[in-house]
Amino acid sequence: MPLRDRWFRTTPDSSVLRRPRLLARSMIALADLDEHIGVYERLLNARADLRMPIPDFGGLELAAVGDLLLIASDRPFTPIQLKTTYSLIVPSLAGRLAALQPLGVTVMEPPEMIVPGSRARVRFPDATIAELVEHRPRPRETAAELGSTDGSAVRLLVRRAVPHGTLDAAVRFYESALQTEACAQFAAGGWDSCELAIVGNLLLVGSDELWRDHDIRLAVARPTAAMAEFRAHADRVGAESTVGDADGRTVLTLATGMALECWVMS
Repeated sequence: MPLRDRWFRTTPDSSVLRRPRLLARSMIALADLDEHIGVYERLLNARADLRMPIPDFGGLELAAVGDLLLIASDRPFTPIQLKTTYSLIVPSLAGRLAALQPLGVTVMEPPEMIVPGSRARVRFPDATIAELVEHRPRPRETAAELGSTDGSAVRLLVRRAVPHGTLDAAVRFYESALQTEACAQFAAGGWDSCELAIVGNLLLVGSDELWRDHDIRLAVARPTAAMAEFRAHADRVGAESTVGDADGRTVLTLATGMALECWVMS
């Protein structure tokens, strides 16, 4: 398929966004991209809202489904690409960098122009590395329209675990970084010294037991009945439980090999 036929963005101009859009990242082989898009579309009951070739960095191709960014290449990824945890699509790159500087954020790679618009790479105070991208439309590019779904899209959360004693500080930082207030903060039943907080589409897990587990980048948090429904749906699309139901937490391995943490909200 020609590259021009694979290019679409539902929001080609990110200046219309009210706040940054936080995306988890999954680095995959280019040959697997179509399959992975299909898996996440079925899991989340949502359509991909972005797909584009990025020739700037060795021939990447991107796709976004929900709050997951798939980054595909037929070449090995660089160490810094693999260490980058988040992508943030921002209304204004210069404005966001200026706002992040007082928060202790370090610019690792300064702004540069790329096909979607412009980008920079930063390190947050918690040592997390993020890539900030400002989208601007190309000549004659218009917003793509998504096909309809039945309205039952699953809300996917970007997951970040921190030591329990640092949760409040992490909430304050990400409230500023994502320009949104925490909408929920609750204890995890059965876990000693474990709390969870949702800031935008970010789930912060404050736990001395779990914070070193950085391989889990996705999560869902739902009430008991809704979680049971989601688990049944996840089973139908090929997810397997790798950590059984225990104290409200389950870890599923998706058909793509990526881990998804499921929390029951009491």
